[in-house]
Amino acid sequence: MVKDYKIIGISGSPRNKNTNFMIKTVLEATGCNYELINLKDKNIKPCTACEGCYKTHKCIVKDDMQKISQKLEKVDAIVLGSPTYFANVTGIMKNFIDRCLPLYLSEKLKGKNVALVSVGNFGKNEVRYLDGFDIKEAMKDPKKRIKLGKTIKRCMDIMKFFCTNHMEMKVVGSVISINSDPESKKNSLIKLGRKLVG
Repeated sequence: MVKDYKIIGISGSPRNKNTNFMIKTVLEATGCNYELINLKDKNIKPCTACEGCYKTHKCIVKDDMQKISQKLEKVDAIVLGSPTYFANVTGIMKNFIDRCLPLYLSEKLKGKNVALVSVGNFGKNEVRYLDGFDIKEAMKDPKKRIKLGKTIKRCMDIMKFFCTNHMEMKVVGSVISINSDPESKKNSLIKLGRKLVG
């Protein structure tokens, strides 16, 4: 393990719960210096598709994204995490992804290692089609478990596509939790952290 290895975690969660637990567990398992950035605490305006970054590879919108981009350029590895909202990343994570266009154009993240985490929460009376839904019973049924897992897998696929196809980073692994119980994934998260710097 490299002592000076620098890692950043990017959390797309609007809360300090499951996603942050997963990201922190991965970060701590690396044994390296790290920083966790909670996008909910940052001022990141939407991309306006002004094309200002096409030639300069710098965004003309002045907000917290400039500092985040500079930090991402300097680190050796990244942990990216988002809870699953409507089989997708959260709005704040999508906003972050959109604002990474200058980094895509400059290829500044190309080749960096990245680890991905996502969590879903399916509980009784949470949404209309789940009225009366019992997550414990559903998890016993392989078919229902697969159905629940599909939404989180799609969220993960979106992050993977962004990282590999656009940013050309190397996804070293991923962990998902489909029943809002990330602590049950602790061993997998620790392994992912070690793999990130291995």
